[in-house]
Amino acid sequence: MLKKILVLAGLLSAVSFTSAHAATTQSFDAWVTELKTEAEQQGISRSILDQAFAGVAPIPRIIELDRKQPEFTLTFEQYLTRVVPDSRIKKGRALLQQNKALLTEVSERFGVQPRFIVALWGVETDFGRITGGFPVVASLATLAYDGRRSAFFRKELLLALKILEQGHIAHADMKGSWAGAMGQSQFMPSSFHNFAIDYDGDGHKDIWGTKADVFGSIANYLSRSGWNNTETWGRPVSLP
Repeated sequence: MLKKILVLAGLLSAVSFTSAHAATTQSFDAWVTELKTEAEQQGISRSILDQAFAGVAPIPRIIELDRKQPEFTLTFEQYLTRVVPDSRIKKGRALLQQNKALLTEVSERFGVQPRFIVALWGVETDFGRITGGFPVVASLATLAYDGRRSAFFRKELLLALKILEQGHIAHADMKGSWAGAMGQSQFMPSSFHNFAIDYDGDGHKDIWGTKADVFGSIANYLSRSGWNNTETWGRPVSLP
């Protein structure tokens, strides 16, 4: 078990709808109307809002998933086996070599070792293969309307609308996890605003499809979160 953590972290050293919504007397449509007003006050255009909320309704499956997150239902060993299989480790090693030049460049700029960038990429989306198929606006609206963490997801929803307003991604392409995490780095909208970068300089922070932006954003996230590249992670210890 420990071996798999060490290998992934050091990849190439030798990753029916029942709502308890806060306003129980408020219909979803009324809630959306109220949210749109708030969004417009924050600078979101009516055209973006109309497009983003066209046909949006609460998604029952999202509430089910929210109540059964694997981090809370699996043992650590079960979770690790699922997230860090040997096949992912092998694939990570190959991709580290294939993207060596870009990863080295990003590493030198942000002070984050390439193997950790690739490890995060691998754990989050299997190196961009599984980025989620839920429409982000509908997912966040479902969770914001539900009562368990309404304030958090309402904030994330408004930030997602700002991403659309800024033109980083088209609404139809803004897909992610059931919880609204987006792109190959699985950033929540707040993380996107705080850490995503336009590494290739094309005017878009494209964490969905541009490797330079994906790697740069991951490295920026780690760097600004206090990363220390003079240290590494995970070493076996034998107790007497």
